[in-house]
Order: sequence, then structure tokens, then C-alpha cells
Amino acid sequence: MNWNRKDNIQTDHMQIGFIGAGKVGVSLGKYLKEKGRKIGGYYSLTRESAAWAAEFTGTKCYESLEEAVSSCDMILFTVPDSSITKVWEEAKPFASGKLVGHCSGLYSSQIFSGAGSIECLTCSIHPLFAVSSKEHSWKELSEVLFTIEGDAVCLHALETMFQSMGNHTRIISAENKIKYHAAAAVSSNYMTALFAMAEDLFLECGFGEEEARKELYKLAKGNLDHILAQGCAGSLTGPLERGDLETIEKHLDALDFEKSEVYQKCAGYLVKVARKKHPDRDYSAISQRCSSR
Repeated sequence: MNWNRKDNIQTDHMQIGFIGAGKVGVSLGKYLKEKGRKIGGYYSLTRESAAWAAEFTGTKCYESLEEAVSSCDMILFTVPDSSITKVWEEAKPFASGKLVGHCSGLYSSQIFSGAGSIECLTCSIHPLFAVSSKEHSWKELSEVLFTIEGDAVCLHALETMFQSMGNHTRIISAENKIKYHAAAAVSSNYMTALFAMAEDLFLECGFGEEEARKELYKLAKGNLDHILAQGCAGSLTGPLERGDLETIEKHLDALDFEKSEVYQKCAGYLVKVARKKHPDRDYSAISQRCSSR
């Protein structure tokens, strides 16, 4: 293929292949296929998983890495992050002139070392979404933001491809990928840790597990709705926002060491948010109390 000008990249006519048949690869392949994109099929170390993915998406099960790479114009490496480099080195002999990418939120397209020497374009495409199911997660991808990074010559075409399917997109630089991924982990995975801690405290208070989860979910969801509408500072309530050190002291004294450590770290960061909401309010006592515990 000729990659000299971005106008030459016609994603509508590209056949897309997947190396790796896990949750992300299957979900993205099914989604793209349902949106009318040409999906070649799947290759995986485990033929059984590739065959299942191919049947589920109505595509082909490739028998070798060479066949998968050679048969497609765009190849997405949807393998575990730790395996991308190894699998790329195995695929490189067959990848001349291809558009190669991965779906890691952590790594940039620079992980495809030596791609330029074989006239490959490289990209990373990350759905900002917790993909939890091979069979069902694809149905939710229409509402998902895709962050795109890579060779400048292909960014416009990739943006256009996802926007034409109704998705929001965001171009991100290679140097910001790790920070971006950390933010995603905090807002998704680490939020689960805080919710689990709150749930444990409710259980200690005599709540049943289902009741605790249901009631805390309503409380958390309401706060997330307020954050969306008003921003973090605008939605902040509670004892810290009021500057109520006495209540915070009682909370800390009631918690075991592990939970109090989590509480004080969160409180320390929340002081920054509270100061944005009330720049004239003195939070120094709370800040000192939480940092000294």
C-alpha cells in the first residue's frame, strides 16, 4: 500500500484482522463487523478461541500468524499488553506495508519497533470502557470514547472511521498514554476499591450484602450524576467540604489501620477539591490532621 498521503488511506476498504481472541478483540471485531467494516478474522495461540471468535463474528479462523497478517490490510494486536512486543516480532516478517495497531491503553504505537523500516504505519486504539464479556460487551461500544494515537498520516482516517460509526474520539500523544491509562484505572478499577471498603463498613454495621450494595450504589450513582452536571468541586458535599474536623476525627478513630490509611489519603486529595469550591475557607487543620496520621 502507498502510505505517502493520508488521503490514500481508505479504511472503508481495509480488511481488518485480529491477533488475539480475548474479550477486547472479540468485542471490537463484532462491533466493527456490525457497523459494516470488513473483518477478515482471528488468529490466536489457542485455535479453539480463534475458532469461537470467528464463528461469533461471522469471520475466518486463521491457521497461522502469517496467514492472518498477510490476508489483512490492518492488523490489531489484541493480546495481553505484556505479549505485544513478542507477538509483533513474530509477525514482523509478514507485515510489510500494513497498518498495525494494538488496543492497549498503557502503551503507545512506538512499541512496534522497526515498523518504519518495513513501511508499516502504526497506531494504538483504546476504547475507554471496561470490556467484561466476549458475548455482550460489543453492544455497549457505540457509546464509548476511542482514544487514538500513532503515525500522523493515519490519525485522520481512524478518527473518521470511528466517528462515522457514532463514536466520540480523542487523539492522544504517545507521551501521555501512561498518565491517561492511570486516570482510567483510578476512575474505574480504583473506584471499585473504595466502593468495596464502604460495602465492608456497611456489613460491619449489620447490613446484608445485597442491601449494602444496592443502597451504596444509589448514593454513589447520585454523586456521579452530580459530578457530570456540576464538576467535582461543585458536587462536593460532606464533612470535609464543610470543614468539619471533629467528624473526620471520629471517622478516623472508628476505622482500622488499613481503612483509615485509605480514608486519609482520599481526604488529603479532597482538600484540594474543597479549596477550589471555597477558596476563602481554611482547610489547613484537616490537611495537617490527615497527613500526620
